[in-house]
Amino acid sequence: MPILAVIGCGSISRFHLRAFAETGATVAVVCDPRLAVAQEQAARFTAVATADWREALRHPQVDTVAIFTPSPHHVAIAQAALESGKHVICEKTLTLNAADSLTLTRLAAAKGVLLYTNYMKRFFPATVKARELLPRLGRIVGVHVRTHQIAPCDLLDGGHHDFFFPKAGAVSDIRQMSGGGVLVCAGSHMLDLLLHLVGKPNEVYGKSWIRKDADVDFTTHGLLSYADGCVAHLDCTWHHHTRVGFEGRGWDEQFELIGSKGRLLLRFPVWDNPERAAARLDWYDEAAGAWTAFGFDAICPFGAAERHYLAQIAQGQQGDVMDRAAGYRVDALIEALGRSAATGAPQRMDWSEA
Repeated sequence: MPILAVIGCGSISRFHLRAFAETGATVAVVCDPRLAVAQEQAARFTAVATADWREALRHPQVDTVAIFTPSPHHVAIAQAALESGKHVICEKTLTLNAADSLTLTRLAAAKGVLLYTNYMKRFFPATVKARELLPRLGRIVGVHVRTHQIAPCDLLDGGHHDFFFPKAGAVSDIRQMSGGGVLVCAGSHMLDLLLHLVGKPNEVYGKSWIRKDADVDFTTHGLLSYADGCVAHLDCTWHHHTRVGFEGRGWDEQFELIGSKGRLLLRFPVWDNPERAAARLDWYDEAAGAWTAFGFDAICPFGAAERHYLAQIAQGQQGDVMDRAAGYRVDALIEALGRSAATGAPQRMDWSEA
């Protein structure tokens, strides 16, 4: 099995660290700028703790680097890891721009190592089943994607929370942490599912709303079109409707595929408490004239994703569930939607690079 260096012990790392503990993965070194935090997590694995990620990469046994830092730090750490011949598991988004993500994708291929960007919604049992049912939909003619995520206040109508707004002489905490707003934080997962289930669009048009006192988008809408006439509608919004969504907790995230022979509807639970409720899948089959509602166990998709990555690394193969370029493709779509929103013009996608 892989021998891991874990870089970053922030809030999202808890899902990954739990998965490593449950699978019996070997974690040799844990790194965080807060050395005491790194030491606390390292103790779970009898691992070395350090505050310097470069030192973590130099550990003689490590062959895989798991990166759970804020997004602006991903590119430097991932590039150093790949150049040293190590496999990389990286939280989303891979980097802050398509060019850097393409560089990492090509570097991983040139070094013959594996690169995973953690879009964990691919690993919900409902998503796996949806992909299995795709051939029975016939030709995909439309996609409706909604990610309405609950915010701590009404950002759309004058509410203020320090995390979402710049302070004097500095960018907002959300921008510093993730590199963007709702499109990056929420829409990236939906774009990854679009790529995973439908494929690569050839043109995108985006429209965003950024408050005058903010430095990130609070809403972004997109139209993503395909050569065969299919159009995907993307709706990303931070909102303050506390009882919407299938759990009635404010999280309203769904993915609907409309085909010539039927429909698929995926609905997802709150990201940071996914074991409270299972992701749901409903399938309509026109030939039978009936809906089928699939029931699944509630799982942590982070754990399912990590088990997949570790198994593939152990076998030395990327696999067909997530290739090296998955992170790059999402970042390319984010960049194109942002460019379209800024210019008012649709953007053609060039997928010949990766």
